[in-house]
Amino acid sequence: MKFPTSRGTGTVAGAPVAGGTQYYFKDALLNGFDCFEELSSWFPSYITSSNASNPAKETVDMAYTTDGTATFSNVVVPAPGIYTLAIRYAFATGLFQGVLNRPEGVMVNGTVMTDDLNFPVTGDFDTFNTVTIAVPLKAGQNTVQVFNVATQSISRLDSMTVTAGGSNSCSILPQTPSALSAAEDSNNAIALTWNASAAPAGCAVGYYKVFRSITSGFSPSAANQIATVVSGTKYEDTTVTCQTPYYYTVQAVDLAGLSLSSPQSSASISACPTIGSARINVGGSEVAPFIPDVDFEGGSILSHKNVIDLSGVTNAAPMVVYQDARQGNFSYALSGFVPGSSHTVRLHFAETYFSTAGSRTFDISINGTQVMTNYDIFAAAGAKNKAVIQQFTTNADSNGTFVVTFTSVVNNSLLSAIEIN
Repeated sequence: MKFPTSRGTGTVAGAPVAGGTQYYFKDALLNGFDCFEELSSWFPSYITSSNASNPAKETVDMAYTTDGTATFSNVVVPAPGIYTLAIRYAFATGLFQGVLNRPEGVMVNGTVMTDDLNFPVTGDFDTFNTVTIAVPLKAGQNTVQVFNVATQSISRLDSMTVTAGGSNSCSILPQTPSALSAAEDSNNAIALTWNASAAPAGCAVGYYKVFRSITSGFSPSAANQIATVVSGTKYEDTTVTCQTPYYYTVQAVDLAGLSLSSPQSSASISACPTIGSARINVGGSEVAPFIPDVDFEGGSILSHKNVIDLSGVTNAAPMVVYQDARQGNFSYALSGFVPGSSHTVRLHFAETYFSTAGSRTFDISINGTQVMTNYDIFAAAGAKNKAVIQQFTTNADSNGTFVVTFTSVVNNSLLSAIEIN
């Protein structure tokens, strides 16, 4: 399976239009490619649309890939100031029935302007609408990137028109949020509150980014951001593990970019409720009886909407559970069990990418004891897109926790679901 490259470089000069300059997504530098085997295609992809505005009638489809990006590195304007980006697009619900909005992120010169720009359904893949965002640009050359924030990403991206002016003249970063407080609440969660960030003249704080780590003094990054708060100055973190100290910081965002990080605040859940079982849809959302992806450290999400053969396993998870996974080097810490109690740990896998044995191998350990060495999903299942389960009987540690760790050997470790019964 040949990994594709972008047809465009992102350096093509914009075409003059009334009031500004227009750039075509077919010319953007595309990255974050992923193979979506249900359609036998790589995404981002190039798709012809009769109503596209560019002369080639060619659009870019960003759907079905988690990390897709489209970058223009030659957005040239004559003077610094606020400019409006008008992005022309189209999409029907397609394979994501019920998904009526496909948000995207926008980054300008390395600063995220938003990670929640709404693209409502247009009703048809050839019916185009336009969404706009006001952003600060510097005189001369700028880099603008549209990036995915979900697998259900936008399709039929046609053009981006840049015009002077915008509804917000903001060009100054917001002040640092103050008085961040973290405390255990009655929901067995950690409640965060902070004082609103003051916005400079002509600016408005659009939202706040919330970051979390188990390490004091950590640096905020995309890897440890846990929430975007678009309304108010509070957040409840319900995904914490009991008796574990967590450290938090908050950044404010306006059209000029990110504020400095707030001073960190720490809290933990004091009491661990006793539970008898747990089921997590690794890398995915809630699919009963599996809860959404929680209690992990490291790794990234892989999504392949392939048809999965469940015939070879007993008590399989629902098929959709095997279509999303976590990959890389990562671990899960599931707590709340009676210390020292015996349980069965069931790990669910399906190889959705490689078609040969030996292409993906990794080690697995539970509470520090290695239980699998050079595990090969394809070899164990006997086929691609076929579910396989490995299970182990072991005891919770002295804190009532199971820590399951995955270490890559050849390519990335991969896990679709975890059960403890």
